[in-house]
Amino acid sequence: MKQIKTRREYHLTMAEIETYLAKGFDNLTAEEDDKLEQLSKKVSRYENIHFPMPVKHDLTTILEAYMKENHLTKQRLAMFLGVGNSTLSEVLNKKRPITLDFAKRLHTKINLDGNMILEMV
Repeated sequence: MKQIKTRREYHLTMAEIETYLAKGFDNLTAEEDDKLEQLSKKVSRYENIHFPMPVKHDLTTILEAYMKENHLTKQRLAMFLGVGNSTLSEVLNKKRPITLDFAKRLHTKINLDGNMILEMV
């Protein structure tokens, strides 16, 4: 099984997966089911390398990943969230707990799930 190496190959593989999903799991032949599983494994390996997700629900890890993904500095993230640089730094360094207002900003501006934010408090 050939490994996905480029973004183009990734998108082509995803398109091929979509054709199987559109058909419905109950309508797949055994060969198609095997092919779908192989394609899914290839995509998973590619995504783990190129789109890594934070493993633990830690606000610092999530915000640092968001900054990296969006090419933001701490100062720009603070400005985007509408908080002071010192507030963001203290939250990232776990010296200040997040407030309800800060949690709302994370939810509306970065689209973090509210339940996940509550788990981190």
